[in-house]
Amino acid sequence: MKVLEVNGTVGQVEIGGVRRAVDLSLVAGVKVGQFVVVHAGFALSVTDEDEAQKTLEIFAEMARRVAEADAAAGSKAGSDQ
Repeated sequence: MKVLEVNGTVGQVEIGGVRRAVDLSLVAGVKVGQFVVVHAGFALSVTDEDEAQKTLEIFAEMARRVAEADAAAGSKAGSDQ
């Protein structure tokens, strides 16, 4: 997630047009414009833009495969009736 604002230990981050407040207390010195890995509302680490983009591409591929598997399971279930 890209860091848009830093106010003490709280930051505003964005991914895909969605903004969230996150706790930055676990990542010392994070700056606006950097990318952070976030879980459960906490920034866990700082990463670079290339790595962030690769991660987003992996997530998109995973979502595509899950959707394909769901669609295949749905058509298989419908043919059993």
